[in-house]
Amino acid sequence: MAEIRNRVDKKKFVDFLRNLGIDVHFDTKARGNAGFCTGSRIDVSKNLSEEKAKDVLLHEFAHYIHFKLEPDMARTHGTLEKLFNSDNKCFVDELENELFQITLIVFNGETTRRIKALKENLNEKIKIEREIIKKYYPKFQAGEKFKEFDRYIRFSSAKYLLKYDRVIIRGGWFTMDTTISVKTVEDDFPKMPEAFVAYIRMKSYERHRNRLNARNARINRYLKQPTELFARFFQFYCSDKDGAKLLAPKATERFSELAESGYYPCLKEFFSICDTDE
Repeated sequence: MAEIRNRVDKKKFVDFLRNLGIDVHFDTKARGNAGFCTGSRIDVSKNLSEEKAKDVLLHEFAHYIHFKLEPDMARTHGTLEKLFNSDNKCFVDELENELFQITLIVFNGETTRRIKALKENLNEKIKIEREIIKKYYPKFQAGEKFKEFDRYIRFSSAKYLLKYDRVIIRGGWFTMDTTISVKTVEDDFPKMPEAFVAYIRMKSYERHRNRLNARNARINRYLKQPTELFARFFQFYCSDKDGAKLLAPKATERFSELAESGYYPCLKEFFSICDTDE
């Protein structure tokens, strides 16, 4: 297939969608996303370029097709079994692996690349702090109890910095509130040994890394939703069918078979306006 997104006139595509009864809008923020589909309405962010808007239309049209197959997909995120009309678990698992590889290509990975860079930076900082600790405590092992530190910190307000980067210590009747933080721990506790300062900083870096890991996991869970796997595959298929065949041969073959048989609602009509051989 030639590149559909470049051969389909935007107005022609929008007219096609509206003839299906879909309300298409380009003057909203799409609920904070690039695009949004409710099943009867497609919003495309007004902040997108012409070509990006076409990509988003393809993506949201894929969601529309999915709505037709699984009306509750907005709640359940759908199933690959239904999307590819197969109850063969091994085959569906293979499809999922193929689709995820394409999703990683189609997905704008700037966020994940930034997360990766931040994690690498944090890992380096953690390594430096561990080396400082080991200079004084050669037997120190990350993940094990640091007994010397625990004894030292027991009656100090610095213990709160093991959970939080910044803490306000409330004063009493005649004392003011004070603020302590990981960034100023050496000034806040000038008598604290260097190894213990390093330990507090190391724990802070580890907390930041854990939050990044959690965020990355949320992104991956989102990307692996069947409805997202299908929509991004559809985007890729429409712009580079040969590439789809190379990266996802089984998914592409199955999708083409089902498309040709009319399994996907409105898809044959869509291909007919793309001036392709579908």
